[in-house]
Amino acid sequence: MKPTPSAQLSKLLSRFPPEIVALAKRTLPKLRRAFPGTYELVYDYAGSLVVSFSPTEQGYEGIVALSIDPRRVRLYFDKSLADPKGLLEGAGSKVRSVTLEAASQLDRGDVHELVAAAIEHSGVTFTRTVATRMIFKSEAKKSKPTKSKKAMKKSPKK
Repeated sequence: MKPTPSAQLSKLLSRFPPEIVALAKRTLPKLRRAFPGTYELVYDYAGSLVVSFSPTEQGYEGIVALSIDPRRVRLYFDKSLADPKGLLEGAGSKVRSVTLEAASQLDRGDVHELVAAAIEHSGVTFTRTVATRMIFKSEAKKSKPTKSKKAMKKSPKK
């Protein structure tokens, strides 16, 4: 029997330090309540776990994404989101992030305001009648450079 999505997520989280797991487990329910009816897309990478909250099954359309790695938990936002208080870190071409110290940051204050702004910026209307659906996506594969056929042929010995 296939494990439940919750059990699968717990297994993926188990490779991180206990304090990081605890923070992620306190943060995820708050994000589920903030983005009801969205797809919760889980990406398992070698050094991190990313959970994107998206109105579609496409991660790149995510409104926010939670990145969990052994050192920290970060919440990612679209780079074009206004950041009047200068909280967002990074110089990515598509996203910027804020490091979460506590799940309570999502309840009030500056991070809460960023989440509210991201919701407004997305233009998505959420329905509270549909639960968040968790989907596990395969790890993004990076293509390895391939040798050309010419380079693969052995040169004739003289």
